[in-house]
Amino acid sequence: MTISVTLGPRLQTVASFVPVGAELGDIGTDHAYLPIALYETLQISKAIAVDVHEGPYLSALNAVKGRNLEAYIDVRFGDGLMPLESGEINALTLAGMGGRTMLEILSARPDVLASVTDLILQPQGAEGPLRLALLNSGWRLKEERLVKEEDRIYVVIALAKEEGWDIVQLQENVSVWSLRLHPLQEKFGIQTFEFQDLVSRLVWHFGPLVLEERTELLRDHLNDYCGMLLRRIEQMKKSKSIEIVTKIREVCNELTLVEGLRIWQ
Repeated sequence: MTISVTLGPRLQTVASFVPVGAELGDIGTDHAYLPIALYETLQISKAIAVDVHEGPYLSALNAVKGRNLEAYIDVRFGDGLMPLESGEINALTLAGMGGRTMLEILSARPDVLASVTDLILQPQGAEGPLRLALLNSGWRLKEERLVKEEDRIYVVIALAKEEGWDIVQLQENVSVWSLRLHPLQEKFGIQTFEFQDLVSRLVWHFGPLVLEERTELLRDHLNDYCGMLLRRIEQMKKSKSIEIVTKIREVCNELTLVEGLRIWQ
């Protein structure tokens, strides 16, 4: 079969995690390029492509019809999982939306989620809360990978019901990073409760598996985060609020630990 679409690095990474033979639900499908590419490469057996916005929905519909793939890719208009029936799919992809939005979408239709064995997510924000919420609800972290597209770094997270690391196993990563960064706690006098909270938040934000890979892309990601914290500190220094001193100290402590993560890379 002719491959008619070319995916960018971000969607290529999402596609690489979709199980072979999957019956896919692609939520927020935009032009439906992801399910089209997956079907044309024989990676999935069928797909339901959903978008809540009329423009992208019509674009997806035209893209599928123009390739005569209507029998294999069903394009539906609607919000999240609402257009799906229970049992129709066994894999889900959600890309390019906030992590909290993803959680709202997933929690709205537990009957649809019941037949799903694989989740492939590319969140843009709230990565830590997303990981924790899904792991605490029984999902297992199968794989996660950083990817760069147009000078921005994204993370793609693959979760499964039967494969991967569970929440108890991954909490060990938090304990390991607490030990690794403990010298910084002592050197800079960070209170134990604040230290433990910061380490936990940073591990879940960057990803327990991502942190262990120690790639150049992770180093760039940590550098970007440090730059964001430095800009936040400079902005806060302009405030005349009495409470600002405490907030600046908290962000400085976070910066110290992120720099510690960077050194470990």
